[in-house]
Amino acid sequence: MSTHLPADRLLAIIETQSRLAASALDLESVMAVVTDRALSLTGAAAAVVELVEGGEMVYRVCAGAATGHTGLRLRASTSLSGRSVREGATLHCRDARTDPRVDLNACRRVQAVSMVCVPLRHDGRPIGVLKVYDPRVDAFGAEDVATLDLLSGVIAAHMAHAADFAEQFQAGRRDPVTDLPNRRALDERVAVEVARANRHGARLTLGVLDLDRFKQVNDSLGHPTGDAVLRAVAANLSHRVEDGAYRLGGDEFALVLVEAGREGAAGVMDRIGRAVAGDQRCRGVGISWGLSAHRPGDEVAALLARADAALYAAKHRLATD
Repeated sequence: MSTHLPADRLLAIIETQSRLAASALDLESVMAVVTDRALSLTGAAAAVVELVEGGEMVYRVCAGAATGHTGLRLRASTSLSGRSVREGATLHCRDARTDPRVDLNACRRVQAVSMVCVPLRHDGRPIGVLKVYDPRVDAFGAEDVATLDLLSGVIAAHMAHAADFAEQFQAGRRDPVTDLPNRRALDERVAVEVARANRHGARLTLGVLDLDRFKQVNDSLGHPTGDAVLRAVAANLSHRVEDGAYRLGGDEFALVLVEAGREGAAGVMDRIGRAVAGDQRCRGVGISWGLSAHRPGDEVAALLARADAALYAAKHRLATD
């Protein structure tokens, strides 16, 4: 990086290194220090540490205007942060509205117009991204880019040494049988989407489902076959639901349907039911489901409770038919 940084910025980076060393490599502390310092050094509206999880970039620690978006998931294949990881390069977007490299819908969601993405890599392995963004056009200059580029070299080493934190986060948020995100990941995602819906009036529906006749499969064919059925159901969910499918445990799953009302969500559930019924890998299981559409001022617990109640009612009707 050829840009010469002012002495105050260089001193701030040295101070950041000292703070990270003093944090005893606690993962949350490291990432919190990183986002706070990136925010203050660049004057950005928001700073985020994103981690690579499968084919997604996930907001893990957020500062400034990004606060409240923890758990937000972006497609690595279409986002600027995903491109930054793939190319191992710092990427600077001056105006997301005219930059073909960005996911414009995702940028609008978080009100990002200009941004800088810095890859966090260690020994050639992608770890994640440090990103700053702002609602103004061309909010970042060459000194900001150079500052983050230098800072990333400091923090990436700390992150990589912190017991492979990316794997830790993934393990804590993925179901080992289906490889879907788990209940913890669902709680984080729903919190983000409920906050967004309450702020902006966006539509949001939560669907929960469980499998009919799954116990018979386990009892008659054994648990390995039951696990294979769960993976087949998960594949059908992931194939048809772009926004996100989750395994809650046992034979229960959840779907987060962004920008979908109850009628649209019911159509999605019907299509999934037909797909599962027609998939020989699913061994004849069916699905029962319940939906909960967001209401103004909703809290996460209320949305989840209504979805569970709707599923319970559906199972009761099936048992009495």
